[in-house]
Amino acid sequence: MLDLFEDAVDSESSIETVLQRGDRVVIYTYGLTENFNSRREMLGVDGLKEIVAEASTLKKHILDRVAAWRDGPAADDVCLVALEIR
Repeated sequence: MLDLFEDAVDSESSIETVLQRGDRVVIYTYGLTENFNSRREMLGVDGLKEIVAEASTLKKHILDRVAAWRDGPAADDVCLVALEIR
């Protein structure tokens, strides 16, 4: 999608960080963080961080936990890329 917009990403908008064994990198769309439970509380970034920290099988666990947390079906599309450094 970003490829459709010539100036969508600045050529200098990169971050470098050293990764170590056990680190996790999670790239996601707001379709994961903007889920609401039955009390109308939004999961948010902090809620997703908690799920990622507890996940043993990263991708499936994250998607299953978000689905269990929200009230009803997903309201938006979801994209998730999860990497664990071994």
